[in-house]
Amino acid sequence: MKIIFFSLLLIGMMYAHSATADCPPALIDGKLHGILPVVNQKVAYSEVVDCGSVSQLDLFRRARLWAAQSLRPTGETFPISDKETGDLAGKATQVVTLPRSETSAGGFFSFRYTFVIECANRKYRAMITHVELLDGGLETRALPVETYCQKNDKDLRAAYAELDKQLKAVLASLQDEVKNYKAF
Repeated sequence: MKIIFFSLLLIGMMYAHSATADCPPALIDGKLHGILPVVNQKVAYSEVVDCGSVSQLDLFRRARLWAAQSLRPTGETFPISDKETGDLAGKATQVVTLPRSETSAGGFFSFRYTFVIECANRKYRAMITHVELLDGGLETRALPVETYCQKNDKDLRAAYAELDKQLKAVLASLQDEVKNYKAF
């Protein structure tokens, strides 16, 4: 009797896990849940900024300085930093906090993403790609946001809206510090 019970329990758990893992991404107007921009079926942000008559080396220096100052509190670094090509690349983490309410359980969502900055021809291109939700627990695992499913779609949409706002603020901060750099 116990063997039958455990067998049914295992089968039920397998079906429950596959049901949550197989939900299709909700794309609305080329955006995940109508919020996060999707390019080639992946969430991605890209921005090209013309900085006037600034040299590639100075652009690279400004971008590297911004990365060092902006990412220091989170402990993230840019392991690829090549002044010859003008490239910076690394991973960064963004934490979204949802307040608890009558309709929302609230909570913390941690996202990790790849951030690439390329400096060339008096311009820089900033790209945020490979956005993943860090699923905490005993073992932290990263789940691509394009395939992540949650029972409470309203909380997920609220987390994505806040993430979108924060990532756009990161790009705006980069532009302010690089394009509008104030020399001393």
